[in-house]
Amino acid sequence: MPYHEPVIIERRELGALRHLTLLSPELARAARPGHYALARCAPPESADPLLRRYLFFAGADPAAGTAELLIDPDERGLAWLAAQPAGARLDLLGPLGAPFTLDGRTRNLLLAGAGPALPALIFLARAAAAGGIAGVLLAAAQGAERLPPPFLLPPDLEYQSSADGPASLIGLLGAPSPGGAIFDSPIAWADQICLALAEDLIAPAADAVRAGRMRWGRGFAQAALAGPTPCGVGTCQSCLVDTRDGLRARCKDGPVFDLRDLRG
Repeated sequence: MPYHEPVIIERRELGALRHLTLLSPELARAARPGHYALARCAPPESADPLLRRYLFFAGADPAAGTAELLIDPDERGLAWLAAQPAGARLDLLGPLGAPFTLDGRTRNLLLAGAGPALPALIFLARAAAAGGIAGVLLAAAQGAERLPPPFLLPPDLEYQSSADGPASLIGLLGAPSPGGAIFDSPIAWADQICLALAEDLIAPAADAVRAGRMRWGRGFAQAALAGPTPCGVGTCQSCLVDTRDGLRARCKDGPVFDLRDLRG
């Protein structure tokens, strides 16, 4: 499993979030949108907390040799990590997992997400913009202070957000009519949709895509799933996801899955 000890070269407070820029040329070259890292969240002399925390990468710049993390310090392990100052050295395993895959024909990309996987969409938005792909990002969080600030995103990306909680993401995707169809939804024009979800939003997100498209094939909608990933190699069986092909490990078979394959 890839091991890195990147140095924090910049730490920024962005509302309730903390943005860390890490110097690690090897990590920067390897990371892709949808990849995550397992971070040790304790000083070297301590084993508390014992378990590593998973974090989706929010960006990587191979030319500069940097990678980025966007952290919501909502529990003690992440709070410790987010408080580390510039100059501190981190203990990371990664990049891990299966990343997003963009179709070479995609020209209009819809990104929609909420929760711990949302930084993956920031990374993907930058990669898409660099490839000339137009995009829209829909983001939801519990409070405006937990929404990514627009300056982290490509300047030409359209950004819409809701501070009414993660479930409000479904409303941003479009409100169904009484007959079940969605009108004026960004789903209708998208060549591809990439989502960042917790498991409780899988079913409503899939319903929104079905309502917005009469037909959608494999690869059209992908979802990065947040959730526990204690070991990162599928051994502990604590991150199993229900799919059409049976239970799969979020940590190594995902965290990015085809939305058609997921059972919410």
